[in-house]
Amino acid sequence: MYAGITRPRPGGKNPVKILLLSFHFPPDAPIAATRASKFAKYLIEAGHDVRVLCAREPQDHEVHALEIDEARVLRTEWRDLAAIPGRVLDRIVPTRRSDDSAATTPAAAPVPTAPASSGLRSRLSLVYNAAICRPDRRTGWRPYALRAARTLFETWTPDLVYATCPPHSIAPIAQEVAALAKVPFVTEFRDRWALDAYSNLPPWRQRLDRRQERTVLNRAAGIVTVSPLWAQSYAARYGAERVAVAMNGFDPVDYPLETDAAPSMGRDGIELLFAGALYPGRRDPRTVFEAIALLGEDAKRIRVTMLGKDLGSAVAMAKEAGIGGCLSILPPEPHPAIVRRQYAADALLMLQWNDERDAGTIPGKLFECIGARRPVIATGWTEGVVGGMVRRLDLGIISNDPGQIADKLCALLAEKRAHGVVAPLPAGIRDGLTRREQFESLEPFLSRAVGADTGADATRMAAE
Repeated sequence: MYAGITRPRPGGKNPVKILLLSFHFPPDAPIAATRASKFAKYLIEAGHDVRVLCAREPQDHEVHALEIDEARVLRTEWRDLAAIPGRVLDRIVPTRRSDDSAATTPAAAPVPTAPASSGLRSRLSLVYNAAICRPDRRTGWRPYALRAARTLFETWTPDLVYATCPPHSIAPIAQEVAALAKVPFVTEFRDRWALDAYSNLPPWRQRLDRRQERTVLNRAAGIVTVSPLWAQSYAARYGAERVAVAMNGFDPVDYPLETDAAPSMGRDGIELLFAGALYPGRRDPRTVFEAIALLGEDAKRIRVTMLGKDLGSAVAMAKEAGIGGCLSILPPEPHPAIVRRQYAADALLMLQWNDERDAGTIPGKLFECIGARRPVIATGWTEGVVGGMVRRLDLGIISNDPGQIADKLCALLAEKRAHGVVAPLPAGIRDGLTRREQFESLEPFLSRAVGADTGADATRMAAE
């Protein structure tokens, strides 16, 4: 294991009353928000008394089914702080509709009077977001969450408050909720807060975030993270005994060991599947598209299927690489439908950032690849945690060299032509990587956190 990091082991399970704070919770949850619901389900099945406090934010379609009793879930309204300045900006920076739009489509979106006004509006919005939406726009959930917690605590009081982030505004809210109950709190980071390598916030705002994060975590009874490298960073700042690692894992209920899914393409072609979000210039398919272009005539035998929102940049990159006909863009689908596609695909794409700052990032998508036992074609920082797992478990390839990826695609094509299928990865790659196995390590850690001193600050905040 990684030196200096507490990795609790199963044992000594005592039932604990846990209030789980998660802004997103099924069915009001995007595709990436699976961990909170799986954790709640695991804790309940392990005998703990769990309540969930979340925000009501319906999605375009139901991605995840609710897997626990709805009676355990408290859903509240919330106020989106990022939406507040809209009317003010409308007065400061006038907008108008074009004459043609006004005549034909009365509901058309406003058109700026000039490009300069659009730029000014954008700059004002960025300043507002940086100054007011701290740590993020969901901080407007705070009064609703506190009100719901007070009502809950009239009849039920937790032993521990557990916050899962992002959004990172949940961490300071959890601190206040725990103070109301006079119990400890634990903060979980699925993505980092003040040290987020993807942050585009101005330096002054990042300094404020670091200060706020330090204040919250100094008072937390424990810090949970999904990456051993991130855990080392938190341990260096807050003490190894207060940090635990529990990676995301996969659920065998969603990913059975065997499946009857047939390949989505015939033996003379392969499908590469990607479901998720892109960050052009950081996480994007450009290298994979360049690799496909190197295949010449065989490029026509590759189909790249991408599911998600805002994937227009992928279309532009595919055309630039000269393989636009290989790309198929589909809207988001419910998770069970995505799982079926994963089993039927010949390989799964995992697009990470080729930067050392991304070394500790372990996307949940990696564990879905492992659960489905499909080969991985990954880009990103090759010497990070993901690169190490891909090589150690022989999951496929992680490379930023189009030539190396092209060689892997040729090998997959040859295997498909010879056998009609790309063989599943060995079953042994799944060992130790289920969600249950990862969550089990947290139970002793949470039991110790329950006994932590909430401190004078918590008592003072509760009195206020």
